[in-house]
Amino acid sequence: MKMKRVCIVKLGYFPEIMLLRRDAEALMSNGYQVDIICFRRKGEKAREKIGKLSVYRIPGEHHRTGILRYLFEYSYFYTMVSLTLSWLSLSRRRYDVVEVCSMPDFLVFSTVVPRLLGAKVILYLWENMPMLFMSHFKTGRDHIGAKILRIIERTSAGYADHVIVTDGIPYKQVLESQGVPSDKITVVLNVPDESTFNIEAIPSAKDGEKFRLVVVSTLTKRYGIQIVIKAIPLLLRDIPELMVDVTGRGEYRPELENLARDLGVNAYLNFTGMIPYEDVLSCIGKAQVGIAPMIEDVGVSNKLFEYFALGTPAVASALPSLTATFDSNCVLYFRPGDEKDLAERILELHRSPEKRASLAYHGKAFYSKCQWQSMKREYLKVYEESMK
Repeated sequence: MKMKRVCIVKLGYFPEIMLLRRDAEALMSNGYQVDIICFRRKGEKAREKIGKLSVYRIPGEHHRTGILRYLFEYSYFYTMVSLTLSWLSLSRRRYDVVEVCSMPDFLVFSTVVPRLLGAKVILYLWENMPMLFMSHFKTGRDHIGAKILRIIERTSAGYADHVIVTDGIPYKQVLESQGVPSDKITVVLNVPDESTFNIEAIPSAKDGEKFRLVVVSTLTKRYGIQIVIKAIPLLLRDIPELMVDVTGRGEYRPELENLARDLGVNAYLNFTGMIPYEDVLSCIGKAQVGIAPMIEDVGVSNKLFEYFALGTPAVASALPSLTATFDSNCVLYFRPGDEKDLAERILELHRSPEKRASLAYHGKAFYSKCQWQSMKREYLKVYEESMK
């Protein structure tokens, strides 16, 4: 029997992106041979074979800076992926399915050659580009940039054989309003694969120790770690035992460290850098509160699901994609970009262990309804339908 071949394309790094690993492992465990095309950091192999998995890395690094850098990076990656996919399809293997993960949405058109050779194309919308543009540049729906991105989004979704969205029903409804058929869209929330970690073995927060906050995030301005740092001086009078763990890496780290020095709060911050996933989970498990402080609406944060899974009460920015997905029983919301409001919410939880327990309980209950074993069935169903 011919083994089914799949290629996943993502502007990012493997195996660093846990969600990419999760999806690849789900496919391989169900009989698919998987290739991944991604960026290559210095020191990484251009091609790497990991069991049934083959990774093809394109020279270049992902930098979240100005719009010109984005345009160059997206265009370069698109060109290189188009060439790589064409070469693989014509000379080495023919794919049954090519899955393209946004951003950018137009990356889906790099699949022209494999599609002509019979491959089905799945567009996996990890992020909402028009919404992110409007949030980042403080524009409305009528801005020319937002209009162009909506056209690209609609055209990309129209080209694909199937579309997966991660922001739940609201994003599905947006695509439907643009003319994308409902039966062509599947919701797969970005939840962690709970089978990869033992919840019982992860340390949990204990009373009487430091009051720990955790932020799990790429270190960029739009993810709002600076708001957490600005809140620290407002908290120290009431929580002198405060400690904030910030896990992840990114080009914004020097600015964050300078801000911490200027505010005199270095001693209360622990930048872990990029650490193994198991250590990230330990940081979450030991924290009294997990924070998702985004100042721009980048979609539903998968880190909230990790907080839920590990029973860590969550505080998050009151952004539309979050408030449309989680009610106030699961998440305690604060005004985006407002460090005073964030500090008030943290103090509220510091003063009330009962409130922390309630948030943790309802967060876990929400997660139990959408954990990866359920989402995986939806994800694999897309592939099964595409093969028919």
